[in-house]
Amino acid sequence: MINYSLDYKKIGTGSSYGAIAEDHHAAKAVEAAVAKIEPNSTIGSVLLFLSSAYSHAPHGAIKLAAKVAGTPQVFGCCALNLLCDEEWLMDVEGAVAMVFPRETALQPLRVMEQLEIQPNAVLTLASPNASAIATNTTQLGQFGSLCSDEFGHGPYSIWQSGQIQEHEFSLSAFPPKLKPHTIIATGEKALSKNMQINLANDHDLKQINQQRAFDTLPEDLKTIAETQPYQLLCCTSETNDPNGLAKGVYAVNHVISVDRESGVVQISGKPKAGRYLFWAIRDAESAGESVQEELLKLKISLEKDSDKTPLFALMFPNISRGAEFYNGLDKDFECFKSTFPEVPMIGFYGNGEITQSPITNKNIIRQYATVITIFTEQ
Repeated sequence: MINYSLDYKKIGTGSSYGAIAEDHHAAKAVEAAVAKIEPNSTIGSVLLFLSSAYSHAPHGAIKLAAKVAGTPQVFGCCALNLLCDEEWLMDVEGAVAMVFPRETALQPLRVMEQLEIQPNAVLTLASPNASAIATNTTQLGQFGSLCSDEFGHGPYSIWQSGQIQEHEFSLSAFPPKLKPHTIIATGEKALSKNMQINLANDHDLKQINQQRAFDTLPEDLKTIAETQPYQLLCCTSETNDPNGLAKGVYAVNHVISVDRESGVVQISGKPKAGRYLFWAIRDAESAGESVQEELLKLKISLEKDSDKTPLFALMFPNISRGAEFYNGLDKDFECFKSTFPEVPMIGFYGNGEITQSPITNKNIIRQYATVITIFTEQ
């Protein structure tokens, strides 16, 4: 069994919210977080997530958070909906915060590089506009999320060491003494077997498994593909490795259109011949099963090593995986709470989830997934 019987939490979390975006919510969230850790601890950094209504002017909230914590090292961003181990914040304005003692403080990646310290993983927060730059700025493994807002147009606010990042992304990391354990929960239900792409051009799938692409769609979905193609997904592998899809790492593309006569299926991505795919739909039951399964596997793995007590977790579900997707509940949140009930956690619902591919080791952006990283001591 994992030992949660600590006299105090090494990491503290807090939240505060109301009907409008007021700066004092940041201060209250940090105050609540500080109250949960060992008295007289020196705060080294704060991770602060604010609701998207703060995006136009987050400076006041950030300054109040820094003042309460007694450190300028405040990191975070704005997002549409927020998560904390105590509750999830949807359709309200407010803040969630996590405070770290000096020995486990979050630092800018560039500072760690100057000190020749190599972290185990990089926390990446980025706007959708800066996502490609952010994931290609370092070859170190990344985890994190893209900011979200109500309309998908911004503005997006991201801060590091208390300063707004004009390039709209932040790379930071925890000291090497902390080990990350990242899981990826998918949100699709497969409707076909895995098949190989034989012929493709730009966005057009022409031949799959030596058949016309359209003919590989399950028979009961062909009419839906013609009338409501956007409901269907095409999940494509990153490489020509036939086992790649089984590892759960793939690009999720929407079906844009189909042509029964020519057999061509057009998708949102640009498929490549030699790679593999399967047809899918978004499915709440499959998504819930995925997050529960991945969390249980991680719990079992950590329980095998009594030294691997979880210290805290960061959770980044896709914005599409909220209460509307799960029929009024937040299945991802509930699964985390039931599996790791004593682990401090904060996060937010993002426009895309950042992880390192276990196949190519490149940093990639997932869609419709939930990324959860739990930290233990090395």
